Amino acid sequence: MTRLWAWLLVRENDRGQATVEYFLVILAATALAVIGLKWLQSGSGGGLLGGLFGKVISWVVGKF
Repeated sequence: MTRLWAWLLVRENDRGQATVEYFLVILAATALAVIGLKWLQSGSGGGLLGGLFGKVISWVVGKF
């Protein structure tokens, strides 16, 4: 019975750890996306963002 209880406790802790790891990965991806958008909106990449969206919209409209 003690082994079963220990196994359940360890298993619950692993789930919590995985949740924290997923949260940290999502947080890092969000931070990189924000940094990338800020860079694209700044003077060095401002034209790239507008041009990219323009090309994507033109491509989608051309498919229909």
